Amino acid sequence: MKKVLIIGGTGTISTPITKLLSEDGDVDLYVLNRGSRKDELPEKVHRLTANIRKDSEQIKEMIKDLYFDSIINFLIMDKNDAKMNIDLFKGKTDQFIFISTVVALDHSVSCNVDEKLPYGNRYSTYGRNKEECERLFLDEADFPVSIVRPTQTYSLNRIPLSVKGKSYWSVCSRMIKGKEVIVHGDGQGVWAGSHADDLARLFMPLIANKETIGEIYQIMNPESYTWDMIYQALADELGGTYRPVYISSELLDGSKRYNWKEAIHGDKHFSNIFDISKIRKLNPEYEFSIDMKKGIRMFVEYMNKHPEEKKEDPEFDRWCDDTIEKYKKLKERFIEEIE
Repeated sequence: MKKVLIIGGTGTISTPITKLLSEDGDVDLYVLNRGSRKDELPEKVHRLTANIRKDSEQIKEMIKDLYFDSIINFLIMDKNDAKMNIDLFKGKTDQFIFISTVVALDHSVSCNVDEKLPYGNRYSTYGRNKEECERLFLDEADFPVSIVRPTQTYSLNRIPLSVKGKSYWSVCSRMIKGKEVIVHGDGQGVWAGSHADDLARLFMPLIANKETIGEIYQIMNPESYTWDMIYQALADELGGTYRPVYISSELLDGSKRYNWKEAIHGDKHFSNIFDISKIRKLNPEYEFSIDMKKGIRMFVEYMNKHPEEKKEDPEFDRWCDDTIEKYKKLKERFIEEIE
């Protein structure tokens, strides 16, 4: 039986992975988190309650008599987190899986993204922090790390969006009301998002697999689509109207209220075509079950069943109206003056 420790386990990516492991009769599952979110895991799962960033000595005591085939941490955000995890778990596991991101890479050099694309996201602090973590783990002697790089991952209550407010419903609400929505660029950037349930099943062959030590794996649904396709599919499912206002990433960078330089220019601005041939070698028969349109349909169905999650964002709504008005005036002036 494989002994696996999940750190986190209640987030978008980690929830379905944790659920699959909890249902596997060959896995003795431990879950370490703060215990602040309710889960639906079976009683046989061992729950360890602690804050990994604050309670390291308590955690060392909890696991002093334990050794794991695999430890998977979904909560590492910077090099301090990485150093602390090395201190906690070196000599306690045959494999440590670090969840990184493709945002760590320099997407300005190629649209074709595989594990060999160079580091260097000059727009995203998040991406640079993850890069530092990757380098630290890979350089650490005798630390058995496997690195996973997903792209944007969505689930029942979230979907891929360009410019959004505090809630995913903020854009949906504008579509339902027939209002214009802001999309970065010209809506023709190529994107790929993965439903968390699909990602979880493709992730499974990595766990307790010593052949993956020291390796990096992209895990995502490589299906390509444009932002216009995403928004049109969403409007169709909502019964709303897609009225895009295209604003360049460069102009959005200038916002004083929202950090679009990180969220858009640091990630969604670039077109991406992902190569997942490396992870497919571990699961050559794998087939994705949730494409973009199905994922959006699942999102709308879920939100309609859970109206309490349809949270409006008046501040974002006002910002959109004001920004669209200003942009249109600038656009008219530019068109009048251009030769």
